[in-house]
Amino acid sequence: MKKILVLLILLILFGATACSNQDPSESYEQIDYDSTSTSEVTKEQFVLKKVNLQYGNQQYTNINDESTSRYAFEQDDRLTVTSVTNASNYFDTQKIYVSEGKDGNWLSKDLAIGQLDKYATITGVPGGIIFTDKESYTVKYLDSNNKIQVHSFVDNGIDKSWKLDKIILTSKGYAIKFNNGDSVKLILCGDYQHSIDINIKFKFGSSEGFDYQYIDLNSGDIVATAYSNIYILNLKTGEPQFDDLGQPKKYPYLLGDFVGRSKSGQWLYVEHSDDIVRIGYLDDELRFVDYSTIEGIPHPHIGDKYFLHGKELRMIGTYKYRGKDSIYEALIDIN
Repeated sequence: MKKILVLLILLILFGATACSNQDPSESYEQIDYDSTSTSEVTKEQFVLKKVNLQYGNQQYTNINDESTSRYAFEQDDRLTVTSVTNASNYFDTQKIYVSEGKDGNWLSKDLAIGQLDKYATITGVPGGIIFTDKESYTVKYLDSNNKIQVHSFVDNGIDKSWKLDKIILTSKGYAIKFNNGDSVKLILCGDYQHSIDINIKFKFGSSEGFDYQYIDLNSGDIVATAYSNIYILNLKTGEPQFDDLGQPKKYPYLLGDFVGRSKSGQWLYVEHSDDIVRIGYLDDELRFVDYSTIEGIPHPHIGDKYFLHGKELRMIGTYKYRGKDSIYEALIDIN
């Protein structure tokens, strides 16, 4: 028995000595993780691909007039900025200039495309403006061949009884919205010969404060706001979505912008404040899901625009970069 105990003690001491002399690096087995493992790394849904703080590395205009109105758009692979100078005195007229950029460079600056009556109401469109004339509304713009084009909206059945409401983002790009009571005519920028008629039949009380935010021309859904709520209307029937009690379905008011839709039908939504962008999808109750916070994009300004091309969202806007009239450009990949 004593021999057995002595033998056991010797074995224990031998094992301890062997362990203490072992190279620590040999104590653990290295594990190579298979990329096909079920434990996958989550890919960021929205990624800032590029920020250009000054498109073309220079200002887009040599017209240094603080009272000038500016309208920036992207269309047909061109970036255009329309400048409209205000009349300096009673005898002066408003003048229209367009600067053009492509592939990150300015091709031309301050191309003169005409002048206006100083009392004309104006709204910017790609490469030009809409203004009021004696009978109706007229659009004047530079086409992709740098030729001045003019179109009167009388040809679309729009006379002075209609109100030029706003430029609104749709699933097919920016469009011009005209109102006449409950009737709406929508004209896509760049397709001024045709119009889309919309008639919202459902009454929300006073039409005051009722405002379209986005129109999906594929699904026919219109995102609109009224009385600090969001409603989703149908372009064809003119009626809103209804809740289980048969009332117009109200969604909480959102401060950001609807900019498109995913293939699965989720709304793509952007909140832009200070120098931070929050971008994500909204669920069926218009709540943020799968969102990312992106820093380094200039503070938003009136007239900032969104352009969704497949899996890339482009944001542009006019602002001051080191005191110069410039365009910022941000590209966001949607994975």
